Amino acid sequence: MSDHVQNHVSAYVDLLTADVHSIEAQLGKIRLLSETSDPIIVHDVASALVTSELATEWVVVPRQFKQVDWYMMAMHRFLTFAGIDNFDILTPEDREELTLVIEGLTVPGVFQFVLNDDNVHGGAYFTEMGAGEKLFYWSLERKGLFFNSHAITNLLVANYRTHAAANIIRPLANLLLEFGRYMERTFGYDVDYNILETKDSFLYPMVQSEMPAGMIDRLFILSAESHYFLQGIHNGAGMVLDHGVELRVFYERNLAAIGGQEWHFQVVDGTDAVSLLDVLLDYEFIGVWYLRERKTIEVASRESVFKVGVRKRTEATGVKVELLLPREMY
Repeated sequence: MSDHVQNHVSAYVDLLTADVHSIEAQLGKIRLLSETSDPIIVHDVASALVTSELATEWVVVPRQFKQVDWYMMAMHRFLTFAGIDNFDILTPEDREELTLVIEGLTVPGVFQFVLNDDNVHGGAYFTEMGAGEKLFYWSLERKGLFFNSHAITNLLVANYRTHAAANIIRPLANLLLEFGRYMERTFGYDVDYNILETKDSFLYPMVQSEMPAGMIDRLFILSAESHYFLQGIHNGAGMVLDHGVELRVFYERNLAAIGGQEWHFQVVDGTDAVSLLDVLLDYEFIGVWYLRERKTIEVASRESVFKVGVRKRTEATGVKVELLLPREMY
């Protein structure tokens, strides 16, 4: 064999070997992601996979998972670690692709991740593919998980609630909430729950693009047709719902806010177990009112990743709101 041919073959073998090594390294990461019982390793490996691609030239792998699938595989592992099992991951026969579905959900719900392509924040959006609603943004690199109140309301309240009962829809909301709690608890994530937050002390920030004039009067009209009664509280109004749950909407003085009034929702149940989303799902007249008024009172999400209005989330430290009377005491 001439030196020229020998050198060419040696270079060819070296190129193939390099590609094979790259494939072997990728397979090792995938095996770790799918098999390890250590959540720290899962997070580290998923972070590596979503920021790299298998770029081989000489050895072609015709069927590969995409970057968005590593997010889904990692989410599957974390949900499993958290003891959440009311979901399934679908894998089609003709391609490598991961899709999440909720068990028992009687309305269309097919969920995948979609990459954020703004070249600034990175990360991916957990998206219901039929409606295109981006329910949350997830950055493994920055350890951030931000829920999108607008998309969640669109899908669960405006869409699903017109076709299914609240108890059918709630498992999806609970899955989202528990995923956020696990990531916050295990990895110290920065999580913006907004409309999913259940803490009694939490004040839901509103987009408040203009003064919400007349919105309490309109809620009063809708509540008059129900068994619940809206009553005045300091700088706003509230009502007692079932099981002692209180819904409050009120403002604090803030010269930087429109009209000098910074409006909030607050949901108080005494056990930190009920969110504003729960109220919108359980009480149709409140959900109808919220959807009609949300141009000015919608709960805000992170503007930097959802391109919507935002205000900093706050808790009710020092806020004076009088206790509402139970319905039977009226």
